[in-house]
Amino acid sequence: MPTKKQHFVPRVYLKAWETQVETLKEPDKKFKGIYVIKDGKKGEGANRNSVLWMPHLYTINFKYLSICNSCSKVKSQFVDMIFDLLRKSYKQPVYGKIGYSTIKTKKSIQKHLYEIDDWEFYYEDGNIAKKAAILSQIDALNSYVLEDAFDDYLEKNWENILNSFVDSVHNGTPVAIGRSERIISEDIAKSMLASFFILLCRNPKFDAMGIYTQIKDNILYPVFDSMCKEDEESEKHDIENNEGKEYADELMTGIMTGIWYSELYKMFFKNSGGFYHNVVNLALKGCQMILFEAYENAGTFITSDNPAFEHRSTVVEKNNSTGLVFPISPKYLIFIAKGNEGINVVDHRFANTDTIKKFNRMIYEHKTELIVSMSNNLNDVI
Repeated sequence: MPTKKQHFVPRVYLKAWETQVETLKEPDKKFKGIYVIKDGKKGEGANRNSVLWMPHLYTINFKYLSICNSCSKVKSQFVDMIFDLLRKSYKQPVYGKIGYSTIKTKKSIQKHLYEIDDWEFYYEDGNIAKKAAILSQIDALNSYVLEDAFDDYLEKNWENILNSFVDSVHNGTPVAIGRSERIISEDIAKSMLASFFILLCRNPKFDAMGIYTQIKDNILYPVFDSMCKEDEESEKHDIENNEGKEYADELMTGIMTGIWYSELYKMFFKNSGGFYHNVVNLALKGCQMILFEAYENAGTFITSDNPAFEHRSTVVEKNNSTGLVFPISPKYLIFIAKGNEGINVVDHRFANTDTIKKFNRMIYEHKTELIVSMSNNLNDVI
C-alpha cells in the first residue's frame, strides 16, 4: 500500500549519491546518506528516504472524479471501493437510489457514478441511511494507481536500466574506427530515454514545456474572469482583488492537477496520446544521446530536486546547443540533443573538471530549491 510520503525523485535514483555524511548539528557523527545543499549554504547530511517527497503527491482523490473518463483503471478502482463501502462496511448493506434506478451492483454504480451527489441512500431493510456521512466517506476515497506505476517502473527497475545502459556503451560497437559513438541495444536506449521523460513528467515542477502555464494564463484565467464579471457576486470573485485571486488560484490548481494526473495516467496506461508519448516519439526519430563520463579525480556530477530538464547548452557543439540534461550518477551524465544517427547510437565522451562544473551549474540553475551532492561544499562542485 503506497504511503502518504510520495517521492518525486526516486530513492533508488538518489542511491548513487550516497556517501558518508554528517549533519551540521552533529558533525562528528557519520552515517550513510546524501548531502543536500539549499540556498548556497553548506550541505546537510540526510537519509535519501527523508527528502524530495510530498504528501500524497500522486494520490488521486475522489474529488478528481472528472478525469475518470480518460482513466479507466482509476474509475474501476473507485467503483470497487464504493461497492465495498456500501455493501460490506456497515451493519447492514447500503444501496443507492436515483430516480427510478436502484444502485446495488458495480455495474449500476459505474452507470450513475457522476450523479453520486444526487443519490439517496437506504439500508437493505428500507430505512434511510445518512447521506452526508456516506458522501463524506466516499469523498475521502483515494486511488494509488499512479504511485504504484512509478514504483513498478522506476523504483524496481532503475538500477538495472542504469547499469545496462552504461555497460552497453562501454562494450558497444564503434560506428567507425576512431569514432566515439557506440551502437547499443535499441531497447536499452529506449529504456533510458523513457526514464528521463518519466522523471521529467513526474516532477511537480513539470509544465509540459510551458503548455500548462499557457493554458492557465491564456485560457482558464480569462474564462474565469469573464464568468465572474457576469456573476452577481463578481466583486467577491474578481481576480483583480486578493480574495478573488486566492479563489481563482485554488480553482486553477485543482484543474491543472487533474490535467497533470491525466497526463501521468496516459504515460503509463496508454500507448499513444498525451505529452509523454508525443515527445518520446519525437526523440526517437530525431535525437541522440551523449554519455559524459567524469575523468578519474576530475570531480562528480550533482543532481537536484528537478533532475531531468531542458537547457540551452554551450558545452557541446553549436548545432546541438539545445538539449535535455540528465545526471544519472555522480560519474555519468546524459545529454540528449538533435541527431540523425538514431537513439541507439550513443556518443561516449569523457568530462574534465571544467565540463563537469559547467553541467553542474546548469543543474544548479534548474533546481527548484536544492541540490544533491557527494560533497557538502557547493564551491567544490560548481
